[in-house]
Amino acid sequence: MNHFFYARHFLLLACFSVFLAVVSRLHLTCSLPVSFALYGSLHASALVLALRARQAIWRSCLFIVIAASLSVMTLRFGIFGRQLSGTPPGIVGLYSLLGLSAVIGAVTYGILIRLFGMYALTTGSLAAIAVGCVLAAFAALFTGSHFHFLGPWWVAVLWWHAFSGGLWYFDQRRRRASIMLAGPPPAMQH
Repeated sequence: MNHFFYARHFLLLACFSVFLAVVSRLHLTCSLPVSFALYGSLHASALVLALRARQAIWRSCLFIVIAASLSVMTLRFGIFGRQLSGTPPGIVGLYSLLGLSAVIGAVTYGILIRLFGMYALTTGSLAAIAVGCVLAAFAALFTGSHFHFLGPWWVAVLWWHAFSGGLWYFDQRRRRASIMLAGPPPAMQH
């Protein structure tokens, strides 16, 4: 059985993506940390609202708050890392720092999902999802540099879809493996 109602989850992500595009165009967020808290809380909300197993409301709210905090901490890490590391200036430095931030965000978020009992990601699946998030962040940076109406929200949206696509893939894979191990249903056995 899947851990999430994925159709609902991806529909929510699509709606939240449109919401972020509108909010960005209207300049309703006052700062980058507030925007990143919003990005983290929206994806976490989409997960909580698509979860098959019910959780206590306080637990769901706590998950959303921690996810928003992780998103802001990832932003702070990226800013601090840029100042501290002496990364190469220009495009190479930007891509390397964005990639590192995407990995840290994916790994910490995956651990949070596991700690809250939503989905037990393996180390291998979490690593693969993190790579997908890096590639999505790079694609967002590349497309955002060519289409100037896209802003930081675009990085978040592509990262969301990469992370959730990875969850869906590994959940489907685990479900198929458990079906194969269980064998055919009793009615089909001879």
